[in-house]
Amino acid sequence: MKAKSAIAFGFLILIWVSAAGIEYNLAMHFRILFSVASVLGLVVLLGGLYRAPEGYEDENGFHIGAPAGVAGL
Repeated sequence: MKAKSAIAFGFLILIWVSAAGIEYNLAMHFRILFSVASVLGLVVLLGGLYRAPEGYEDENGFHIGAPAGVAGL
């Protein structure tokens, strides 16, 4: 499980560095501090987090919904 988490973290860092480089190039080319792409990206991210279902994680992995045997959630 640790290798999977490390690979996911590395991929996240790669995506972040790539996005930061693109944003930097946009800012230098168009002389703007905050581009429309960065603001729109944050809005999309927040919308996805707002609509995401709740879940839980146990020894078998991540599951969406209430744990088995728990009523009333």
